[in-house]
Amino acid sequence: MSARPSDVLTIEASFDGTGVTTALPLADIGDHVMRNGLALLKGAFPAALLQPVLDGVFTWGQESAPQRESENSFHRIDERPPQSQCPHTFHAHNFQLRPGRIEAEMDALIRPIFSAMRDLQNSVGGTNAQFEPDAEMRFLRPQVIQYPSGGGFFDEHVHPLEPQRVGLITGLSEKGRDFNEGGTCFRVDGVEYSFEDTHAMGDIILFRYDIPHWISPIDESESLDWTRKAGRWTMVLPYY
Repeated sequence: MSARPSDVLTIEASFDGTGVTTALPLADIGDHVMRNGLALLKGAFPAALLQPVLDGVFTWGQESAPQRESENSFHRIDERPPQSQCPHTFHAHNFQLRPGRIEAEMDALIRPIFSAMRDLQNSVGGTNAQFEPDAEMRFLRPQVIQYPSGGGFFDEHVHPLEPQRVGLITGLSEKGRDFNEGGTCFRVDGVEYSFEDTHAMGDIILFRYDIPHWISPIDESESLDWTRKAGRWTMVLPYY
């Protein structure tokens, strides 16, 4: 069974220069997400603020060598890696917002957005997550992910509810400009929700972290080319 996008609670939002403000109290939004699974914040960040992030992260990923893992900021191209339990194709740009682990120019570019997302995460999720490790060595791990045109995707998967509780997905691209088809999907109580047409650049999807979700193939009929900017881009903030 599928549902219309209008079935998802949609809240007008804006960025005041330091944080995301919403038309409803954040605690109430968090309660709604925990009970019902999903909410959408429309216009949380202006496109003019996000476009330099998209351009800058893409350039960094083209000009620096990819790595499988690193204690510093790094990027990695995954094209159906055989070692993964959940099939996927994407370009993950992984950042550490800690001294010495990220270039100063990149830090200045992305920190305002991820700091606002951190504060939103803590408000709606009831967490106290930070970029620095806590006593249990858990911390926020900012990512910018490109699901490239030519078949970028992520199979259906779930996460443990704790410690994140609420996941955030900030749109960093525009359908019809950066890609033409495919998007983020969820299943709540047997009902499927697709945000392909409703998750625009600057919008934030909020979801209870333990519900099934996936990325349907992006422009599957096109040729896959990792040197192209084309595709669906998102900013996410895993906490573990």
